[in-house]
Amino acid sequence: THTPPLPLPPPMAPQKLQYLLYKHALLHGLNASVAASVPAVPPATSPTFRSYWLCLNTSYGMEFFLQTLVKKNKLRQRSMLVLQAVLMAASTAAALQTMNQLTGPEVAALSLALNLGRRGNELTNTALTFGGALLGAEARRRAAVEAWWG
Repeated sequence: THTPPLPLPPPMAPQKLQYLLYKHALLHGLNASVAASVPAVPPATSPTFRSYWLCLNTSYGMEFFLQTLVKKNKLRQRSMLVLQAVLMAASTAAALQTMNQLTGPEVAALSLALNLGRRGNELTNTALTFGGALLGAEARRRAAVEAWWG
């Protein structure tokens, strides 16, 4: 029997796309990729990762701080949005560099596919993503050994 292709989802808002990128490439993808492999340089010592981590934590802290200033009429909403945009640009640059160096694209893609195909199964989706990262790391290790030994 022939299964018809799945319909394409409706276009998403940029914020939703940004959230999906963060969740699957920088949260699940990065963590599973690093946990499943033995990187030559530990991520915490990498300047790229340190920049990403600093921007991520600054973004979280500033978001709540700026919202508080707006609520107390100490900062205009428009000014807050400008400051958040500047911080988001810096954070995105650091995040893209980190993804490029540490996240396996196949791991991020697996996380995204599982999330879209198996909604409400966060725990098992994350476990399956990690399992996929382990299989990929093992396959790369075996290929490297085989290439070395012929």
